[in-house]
Amino acid sequence: MKSPCDVFCVGNAVADVLARPVESLAPPGTSQKLEEVVLGLGGNSINTGTTLACLGMSVRVAAAVGDDRLGQMIREVIRAKGVDDANLVTLEGAKTSVSIVLVQATGERRLLHFRGANAAFSDHHLDWRLVEGARVFHYASAFALPAFDGAPLERAMARAKQLGCLTSVNVCWDLQGRWLSLLRPALAYTDFIFPNVEEGRQLTGESEPAAIAASLRREGVKTVVVKLGAAGCYVQEPQGSFISPGFRITPVDTTGAGDCFAGAFLAEVCRGASLEEAARFSNAAAALSTLGMGGADSAPTHQQVVEFLDHYTHL
Repeated sequence: MKSPCDVFCVGNAVADVLARPVESLAPPGTSQKLEEVVLGLGGNSINTGTTLACLGMSVRVAAAVGDDRLGQMIREVIRAKGVDDANLVTLEGAKTSVSIVLVQATGERRLLHFRGANAAFSDHHLDWRLVEGARVFHYASAFALPAFDGAPLERAMARAKQLGCLTSVNVCWDLQGRWLSLLRPALAYTDFIFPNVEEGRQLTGESEPAAIAASLRREGVKTVVVKLGAAGCYVQEPQGSFISPGFRITPVDTTGAGDCFAGAFLAEVCRGASLEEAARFSNAAAALSTLGMGGADSAPTHQQVVEFLDHYTHL
């Protein structure tokens, strides 16, 4: 039996092909120059899991890849980064998910996505023996895994709570527009949720971070962390609320910054930090993650975040 982990991280696994800068596409039959192209790891569970590993946490990833070279690449690279792949399943006959990420000069990006093996991954693929003893059960891909939507996620979150885990959910974009109707059943079992402002607006109908958080807390979430991008984050918990400001940087690529934020926040929770400390640390980690290309490959180490915060403290 494997030893318990700090965080059991569930979600999608993706191979990313990133290209920059791409402001628009060239006309058919022509080409355009790129400054950089990168093949790397992606997907919410992989980005979050590698962030946690880089920050010194023990993390186990549950996700699905295809029986192909890209799936093997993901497995080999996360192992090298210190992520436990015991619940990374290979689905026979499936192809690994791929995103083509077109990065603008500002660091913002557009994605072309092939869902692949992620389409079939569900709670039935979770090995609950590997969850036992985990401090946090994190679902990194709300709305990105169709077989996990609705009742399967509710079952998984409820079982994780029964095992004594803290639970958390990272929000992705719901292309079908179901939003809260699909996620609501799981929220009663959710300790932390990490939407950005637009995701929060789609979930609740509210536009202000405080109102978004209050609405989600009425649904049963204990602590709501609304990501504000470069402006930082807004945190609301039973004892009160606060804004933690962000950091001024010039991003290269924002891919995976939200996943990095969630991973860093959970790492600090595991270390016993206050929510204020966790929020500041996470803002810094997410900012640093935008200075390189890709999500998983740009995750900072704990020392890098500490040095970054020390630099800002003494400015």
